[in-house]
Order: sequence, then C-alpha cells, then structure tokens
Amino acid sequence: MKKLKYLTLIVIFAAFSYVVVANIMTWHNVSLMQIETVPNDSLVVGKDWSPMIGDSVQFTCRVVAPPQVMVNGVYKTLLRATNSWTCYAQDTSNSFYGGIVIRQGSRFTNTFLQNVDTGNIITVKGIVQEFWSTSVLNLDRTKSGYLTQIALDESAAITINSVGGNRPTPKLVNITDFAVGDYPNTGGSINYVGGEKYEGMYVELRNLTVGPGLVNRQPFSLVDANGNRLYVRDYSNFFSTSPSPASDTLRPWTIPAQGTIVNYIKGVIINCNNEGVLGNQLPYVLIPIYPNDLSLGGVPPQLSSPNKTPGVPTPTDSVSVTVTVSSTTTITGVNVFYRINGGAFTSKLMPNVAGNIFAAKLPPRPLNDLVEYYYSASNTSGLTRLLPADTSISKLFYVVKANDSLSVQDVQYCVNNGGHSGYENALVRGIEGIVTADTSDFKNYSCTSCPGGPVTASPRVIIQNGTGAFSGIWISGPPTDNLVKGQRVRVKGTVTYTFGVNAIMTSSPSDVQVISSGNALPPAENLTASVLANSKSGGDLTIKRWESVLVRINTPIRITCVNASRGTACTTIQPLIDTTFRRNFGEFLFIDNSNVESRVMLPGANHTYTNKWDGVTSGKTLLHTGDSLSFMQGILYYAYTNYKVCPRTNADFGVHKPVGISPINSGVPTSFKLNQNFPNPFNPTTRISFSLPMFAKVTVKIYDIMGREVRQLVNENMNAGSFMIDFNGSDLASGVYFVRLTADGTKGMRFADTKKMLLIK
Repeated sequence: MKKLKYLTLIVIFAAFSYVVVANIMTWHNVSLMQIETVPNDSLVVGKDWSPMIGDSVQFTCRVVAPPQVMVNGVYKTLLRATNSWTCYAQDTSNSFYGGIVIRQGSRFTNTFLQNVDTGNIITVKGIVQEFWSTSVLNLDRTKSGYLTQIALDESAAITINSVGGNRPTPKLVNITDFAVGDYPNTGGSINYVGGEKYEGMYVELRNLTVGPGLVNRQPFSLVDANGNRLYVRDYSNFFSTSPSPASDTLRPWTIPAQGTIVNYIKGVIINCNNEGVLGNQLPYVLIPIYPNDLSLGGVPPQLSSPNKTPGVPTPTDSVSVTVTVSSTTTITGVNVFYRINGGAFTSKLMPNVAGNIFAAKLPPRPLNDLVEYYYSASNTSGLTRLLPADTSISKLFYVVKANDSLSVQDVQYCVNNGGHSGYENALVRGIEGIVTADTSDFKNYSCTSCPGGPVTASPRVIIQNGTGAFSGIWISGPPTDNLVKGQRVRVKGTVTYTFGVNAIMTSSPSDVQVISSGNALPPAENLTASVLANSKSGGDLTIKRWESVLVRINTPIRITCVNASRGTACTTIQPLIDTTFRRNFGEFLFIDNSNVESRVMLPGANHTYTNKWDGVTSGKTLLHTGDSLSFMQGILYYAYTNYKVCPRTNADFGVHKPVGISPINSGVPTSFKLNQNFPNPFNPTTRISFSLPMFAKVTVKIYDIMGREVRQLVNENMNAGSFMIDFNGSDLASGVYFVRLTADGTKGMRFADTKKMLLIK
C-alpha cells in the first residue's frame, strides 16, 4: 500500500491524536479484514498492529454504534467525547477481523459521520492508525499503540449508501477468548491470538456474574465459573455514571452489585493496553452500547467460610457445621444437605446463630463412614445459591476417624472433583513421610525485575508416605525450612488449601520431628502424559490424586510448545522471554507416546534448564520446541489453573536431544529449495535442509500417510539462507511420512514443495 505522503496537521483532542488530511490523496479500496488481520506469529509476541499502519484507505462498512443518538428529538453523544466523534463499524460480511473504530478528530468539520445511525451502510476514507501512538514513524509495535483505528478524512463527506438496518448478529464468545485468569490481578495472560480477531466487533457473552471494577473507567468486570475475568468499559453514555459531555446524559445508570447474575451482555471489544492499571497492562475490554445490550438477573445469597467442629470427627461426635450467608434481600432459608456412604441426601434447616452465621449439627456416625454435605441458601428474590457452587462436581465431606492422628493419604484423599481435603482447617498430627523435595529444590524465589513482571515462589518441602495415589503432601511453615531429602519426619499442623493445593501448615519447631535421615526416596510413579494431561481442570480426581507425588514419564518425550503461555498459541520453536501479556512463568508443554500434552514448570528450582522466560541463558540449557528428553520427572504441582510437573534438579531431566534450525554457511541461495531428507529411510533421526533466496514466512510440517499433520517444525519469519533441521521421530510409528515446506516471500512470491520420508524401526 502507498503510504501517506503529506501529513499536514496533527490535532490533539481529548487525549487522542488525530491526523487531519487536507491534501489530495490516493485512496486504496480495501476490506476491513485487510486492515485488521494480523498473523498469529506476530500476535504471539505481542505485535498486534495493523499491517496497513499509515495507509490511506477507503472501505464500506455497517455502523454498529454511531457517534450520536436522538433522545426526545435531540441529538446527544452516544460514545463519550467532547471535541471529537467516534463510530464503531463492522464489515458487512460479519467476518473475523472485521471491526474498526472510526474517529473524527474535530467537531468543527461536517463529514456527516455524526448523522449516521445504527445499521447504516457507509463508505469512508481515512488513515490507518494505532491508538494511542498514531505516528507512522514509530515502529515499535510491542510498546506503542494497541487499538486499530481510522483517522477519518475530514476534507470530504462520507458516503451513506443506505439508511435503516440493524447491527450485525453478535459473535458468541467466552472470556478466555480475550484473557485467561484474573488478569491483571493474579498474573493471568492476555490472549492476543484468540482476541485480536474480535477487535472492534460486536460480541455476546452469557452466564456470568458481576465482579469488581478497576480505576480509570472500568466500573465492573465479568467473571465466569472458572474465575476468568473481563472488564467492562463505560465508553457508552448509556452505561456511564459520569457521561461526557455531562450535558448529554442519556439515562440514570447504577453499576450492578457484585455477585449479580449476568444473563447476557453484548458490546464491542476494544484493546485498552494503553491504560495502565497498578503498573500492569489492561487487556481487551467490552463496551456495551445500548440498554438492551445487558440483561441482569438477581443477586443470589453469598455463602462463605464453611466450617465444621471437630475438624476430625470421631464416632462419638455430633458434628457442628456452619456457614456465613449474606444477601441484598431477606434470607428465606439456609439448609445443609448431607448423605452417608453415597446414600440419599437428607435436608436439615440451619438456624441463624450469630450475625450472618448459620449452624446445624450432623449426627454421630460409625468409624470410617463417609459423610458428604453441601449448603443451600435462598432469598426473597426467589434466588438460591449452593456451596460448593456445582454439587455435581464437588461436595464437602469427611471420613469418620478414631482420632486426629492421620496419614498423608487420609489428608489428601478426595472423594470427588472438588480437590479439597476432608479435613481442611483441622489440626492434625502424626503425619509421617520421607522428604522428597526440600528448600534447595524449591527455593524462596523472587525475581523483581523479570521482563514479564515480578515473579515469586514460596519455598516448598514435600513429603511422601510410600507410593501410590494421595501419598504426597506439601508441608509448609518455618519449621520445615531446614529439612533435607531422605529424612523421615512426623508432622503436626493445620490442613490448608491454597490456590488449589492441599498442605499442612506448621507453626512451632515442635510441630516437626525428624525420625531418621538418609532414607531412600520413594520411587517415582511411572505415569503417562495422558494421566497428567494439561487439559485437566483443578480438582480432577484422575490427576489430583498425584498432587505432591514424585511422578515420572519414563518414555521419551518431545517438547510441543516451549512457551506454554495460557491463552496464546504456540507459533514458534524459539523460546520467548516472558512478557506482561504472555505470562508463561517459564512453562512448556510436551507429549509422550500417548500424544497428549502435559506441562512442566521450570523457575524456582535447582536445575539449569530454561526456556529463556526471564532472559537469562548464561550457564543454562536452552530448550526449544521439538527438543526431546529420554524421560521427565518431578513433583506434581498445581497453580494458575494448570497441573504441572516440577523438576527439582538436573537429574530429573532425561538425556536432552536438541532440535532446531541451524544455518548452513554457504552464501545466499538463488532459489527456493527443499532437499530430500538424509538418511532416508531413517530410524529415528534424519536431517531436513532447505534454502531461501529471500526473507520469507516459512512453515515446515510433517504429515502422515493419511495427510494428518503430526509435527510442526517451523512457523516463523526467516532471512535468506540455507538451513537444516535435525528431526527425531522416536515417538512416531514406522511408516511413510511427508515433509512439506511453504515459504511466502516478498513481492507475492510463494514456494511449496513436499518430500516423502520413510521411518523404519
């Protein structure tokens, strides 16, 4: 595209920069998809700028939100501003990457943009910019400018092709399309790969609850059942408590109370990373436009602080269960439902005993009986809430014991997918096990200057009582800090549940007794990646049973994603430094023969392997996508919505076989070429080489005889040159495979070639 030649005037209004075009331009007819589409390999490293930045463009679109609406016969500002006009528009095809923000930097010129209405089809001219930095000279796409916009040509009127009509059908989306985790509060990740295609588009989310907002015009947030969060921005004067201009108030508006059910909410997605919050970036936000874009339910009662006394029930105990209940309307009833050994549930009314606390007693039960229970509270709004919230997944429970002297297995055992111990908050004693990881393995770790932001980790000491399910547990507190691997210890402490992990918290030196030292560690549990699958959710009993246990994948594994950031795709074999939007915390994904991905966490341990997450590579073994290890082992941990294997020392890594792209020093080739792999047939390694005469976007992929992709070796931009890849097919079955190279060069040049390979084991 031809770039803007004459930049005659830059006018700043309301904290925005606008380019006002006064010269004769050459306008290029394009679609919004051409303006907005950004390749995944750019998005994964945070480069979300339009590839047409600075271009002079003309396109046709449908109005989603006009600058003004008519109220009682008077035009008033819809999208907040005092000296400019803003319009949200979308491509008429309703395709991905089809939304845009149109800004007219001045209200002193009449382009008729201010007169358009929702559903109108219009044709506009303008310059492609990135708010907040709109300079076409600033090419640092990772730091300045995040929201693609059109600086409207104010030298001529827009074309209104048709009047009337409606907004497009909203795209049904989830919060995780835009951010994973409670971002930015707890280190979640912005999902540029999933979210950028919706920038400027009209979307809909369903079945959420209202959460707290943030300063700087994000009055509330949307929270899904898994705690993922998306913020709502008050850019529409229908949803603002402080409209701009104040004279253009469209209606009284009250921010919904936290906990309110959101049946659905519709609006336009924009990227707000320019607006820092507490030193972090703010990712995508949702802007509801009209009053019917939000449907709220009531506010059900809030239940919290469940407890039972005694903490470890015995056969003679009537067990007192309590729960705290609050409600915006009158509470009509609180009940506890309980059952014995999987039988039918019995309901028992819980009277209000003090303040917001409700209590009831469960009858004594014989030794080893399993008691499961949950709470229910209703209010005069006709709404009911349960605790746990989804009783099909999780219920509170306990097993009747003779006394409070328990085993590791007793404490860790869980009867459902809730993940909690049956003795949470209870004081227990007599817990014995051998230390399998000490504070030299999992240190008191702090990186205050890491590229992605501060990273800290508490020291961890793990003990294990033999082998098998539920045999490991984290013991914490100062009395555990000086323990060393191989010691058999007896522990007293309080059972805690912190961010999805059960632990025993000690407080005084007498809480930890060393029985013996120099004991052999329990052998690692040989499991498969399918058992430790990355896709499993917190509390999933099939993986929770191995929490804090030393586990091992005792077959060769291959790294499938060296930068396992949550919410973003893996599009490069190269390790990437952690960033504020891509918080991978030094984790990678791998597969074994089961072809299922599992996760490894690297930071904070006593080994020298890295994926460059903190930028430190000196003295380290740098891992890449495609590298293989003869085995992988470590302590199973859970954090930030994922289970992960945590290696302790270099001994937990098998033999490392790196794979990557190596340059061949033979000058610049004159043509594209994919060479036949050598050797061929091969078992299990072979070398693949290719040549590029120019800079190109390159993919190298392996396919099986059915045409299914089995391995991606390269997916990145590469300079001219000759290169080789050492390919390891140890995890593949014998048979015919194909390697395919595609290269998109400059000036529209494209090359593709395929070679046949034969793997014989």
